[in-house]
Order: sequence, then structure tokens, then C-alpha cells
Amino acid sequence: MFDFDQIIDRRIPGDIKYERVNDFPDVIPLWVADMDFKTAPCVEQAINQVAVRGVYGYQNVDDEYLDLVRAWYSRRFSFEVQKEWILPSPGVMYSVACTIRALTNEGDGILIFEPVYYPFAEVIRGNRRELVTCDLVDNDGYYTIDFADFERKMTENRVKTVLFCSPHNPVGRVWNREELRRVAEICLRHNAVIISDEIHSDLVFAPNKHTPFASLSEDVAARTVTCAAPTKTFNLASVEASEVIVPDPSIRKAIQRKMRANCCERINTFAIAATKAVYSEGEEWLDALLCYLAESRRILCEAFADGDGIRIRQPEGTYLAWLDCRKLGLSDNRLYDLMLNTAHVRLHKGCAFGNAGRGFLRLNFACPHSVLREAIRRIRQAIHDCAK
Repeated sequence: MFDFDQIIDRRIPGDIKYERVNDFPDVIPLWVADMDFKTAPCVEQAINQVAVRGVYGYQNVDDEYLDLVRAWYSRRFSFEVQKEWILPSPGVMYSVACTIRALTNEGDGILIFEPVYYPFAEVIRGNRRELVTCDLVDNDGYYTIDFADFERKMTENRVKTVLFCSPHNPVGRVWNREELRRVAEICLRHNAVIISDEIHSDLVFAPNKHTPFASLSEDVAARTVTCAAPTKTFNLASVEASEVIVPDPSIRKAIQRKMRANCCERINTFAIAATKAVYSEGEEWLDALLCYLAESRRILCEAFADGDGIRIRQPEGTYLAWLDCRKLGLSDNRLYDLMLNTAHVRLHKGCAFGNAGRGFLRLNFACPHSVLREAIRRIRQAIHDCAK
């Protein structure tokens, strides 16, 4: 019913995923975390309906929007969100930045678990906060949290804010309830606020299940700011729509004030229409997408199952694979060059995600299976040639 095998020509001016590949017209870009699939048909219909009106004035979210967001969280995650908790935002990183500015002061420590989505470190440093890092533990490709190190870093650096990625980008972990509970206990002991980036929450493979951080308990909800969006799920990155869920009224008011000060308290009329469409009519498309991505994940992991140069642990969530290339013995730059200049596949340098990512590459497998298979063939051939 939905054609995820269709090849979409994205080589248009300004398309970030395809930028800087003009030297190699045949390059397969699998680096930026957006998908090479058309979005759900309901989105196209909703946006077209807005477009033909020809009037694109200021618009606020209405009760229908809020009710649809609430229903989505209830249906998909058994998380009962109240209307007043929901703040619209142009994007998750806008929300993270405003929350940091609202709840912390310059010089305050903010902790992240590395390797992790690199804008986390950028937004902390860019706002003159102290970056505190806690390395995840690599257990043969299965990453866990070192809770003793986490507690120590919280104490030594007097950390009052933890920026958490759930599900985790790039290592693909879907944190289980017990892991989240232990993170929450440490944060509560230190009176720390949790900023939980849950933009990948819909992209989880069975039998794993996403647990919203704020759903753990009322005490945890009162110290949690959840930043989420339909954009990653439905390939709507440039539509710029997201929601911030803030149960505590005082924290919510502080974030609202900072959003107003930074002029990012509204989303545009197309974003409102797209959000309503996917949260009311998008589930069938999403379920089909997850089946397709599960097969993509199988294709990718089986191709490198022998561990010949590259090792991949099957991600529990996201459409991102974390490739352990350390056996190749190449520097990060040489590794990247091998993929781009020899394999003609553009991947994301693992070192961008922190020092713990050295020797790794991130691969986005949200593309047609034919494209993925060709990328795999090229990568394997490049590794073979490199070993000669």
C-alpha cells in the first residue's frame, strides 16, 4: 500500500543530505538523519489543503491539536498528558536550548552520555554552560550506563541538569524501565532536571518498548522536560514541528518566558496541519514503515555478521546503525575518506558524537532496500581493497 522502495530524486539545491557530493555524482548519502521516503499521504493532503487556501497568516494551536497530541501519547505509550503541559515549538533543539536558558545559568554543569547526538554538546557550550560527559559502557556493541560514574560526575560537578537521549542516537538503545528508573533516582537525589530528547520514540522495534521518562512517576514528571516531535517519525524535518511536554507549572512558565524572549513559541500553519494529520491518520503508515525498517535492519546486520572489518550491533530503535570500524585500524579522517572517496558512500564520522565515538561511523538505513544493498556492496568492496 505504501511504496518505500520508490527512489525519490533529492538532488535539488539546498538539500542538506546531498550537499557537497558534486564531485561524486553516484555518492550514496547515508549520513543525515532524515529518510529517503515520501511522508504519509495524509500529510501531503493536509499541506495541500492549506496551500490552496492561499492565506498563510499567524496561527495558534487549537484544542484539536492538543487533543490529538494527548491521544497519541495515550495510545502509543500509555502516557496520559494534560493539555496544559503541551508547548508547541519549531523543533527539539529549539526546545532544548530554551529549556537550558530558562532553567540554568552560565557556568552551570549539564551532563550528557556520550557518544551522543553532537548538537547536545554544541548547545551546552554555545550557551556558556559547563559540559559534563559520562561515557556509556560498550559491552560488545550493547551500550549501558555506568551508574557509579554517573553519580560521581553529578556529585563532583554539582550537576543540576541532565540532557538525556531516549531512544539513544547514535547507539540505538531503547532504555528499559529499570534503566530509566535508576537515572531518575540519581537525578532526584541531586535535585536535577531531566531534559529528555524523545524525538525517536516512535521508531522502536519489537519487542522493545519506549517508556516516556516523565511517565515513571509524579515525582519524576515534576522534574522532567520532554522534547519530542512527529518530524523524525514521518520525515517532516523541514516542516519544523515539535512539542515540549512540561508537567510542572513553574518550570513550564519559565520555559514559556524564554520561548517568547527568543521568538520561538509558535509553529507555522503547515506544521500545525501536518501534526494534526499524522497524529490522527498516520498510524497505518508508521506501522508499515517500522516493518520496512526492520527488514532494512536485518539486511544491514546480516551483511556484516562476520565482523570482517565492521561490527554492527542490531539497534533496538531509530533508523541509525552504529558501525564499529576499529578493527580496520584507520584514523577517523582516513575511515571517512575510505567510505566517501573509495566506496562513494557518505556516512557520519563517529568522532563527531564525542571521544567515545572514535573509530565508529553512523549509517542511516532509512532508504530503499535497493539503495541500502548497493551501499553495503560498495562498503564491503572498499574494506576488501583497503586490506590488500
